[in-house]
Amino acid sequence: MPPPSPILDRRMPARITLPSVATKNTKTLILFEDGKAEIEREARALAERLDEQGRSASVKAASAVEIGDILAAGLFLMGAETPGAASYAELARVFKGINLAGRRIAFFGTSGAAVAWLRSLCADTEITVAHSDIIGRPEPAALSAWLKGVLAIA
Repeated sequence: MPPPSPILDRRMPARITLPSVATKNTKTLILFEDGKAEIEREARALAERLDEQGRSASVKAASAVEIGDILAAGLFLMGAETPGAASYAELARVFKGINLAGRRIAFFGTSGAAVAWLRSLCADTEITVAHSDIIGRPEPAALSAWLKGVLAIA
């Protein structure tokens, strides 16, 4: 029996490629770090502003997100307070094997370190960053202006 082909023996990591989704008038998935009231409040405020504009949005704690939520979304807004937040562990694992090219994302958080960490979770997904980050505890007007910037590009 001949030796096995080196190509067949090479183990390649599994990668799921999702079809591109137009972000205009598609669902927005807003994720926030579990147990962090300020980040959850910002996430819900973003959802209210999207609703006022007639856009569909789903707000979820990071630990509660399911693959169906990811598949349905064309725009993602991710927020955190803590770099390395445990509630994002499963999502971090999923993002290592999924291609989100053609979809957009924007980040919000209470610190630059938390936002930088969120960005690192998405590094392998080929998702497009839709806008600059919003960091700190923004006033409602600043949050609205940031969201308008995200939507103008998305």
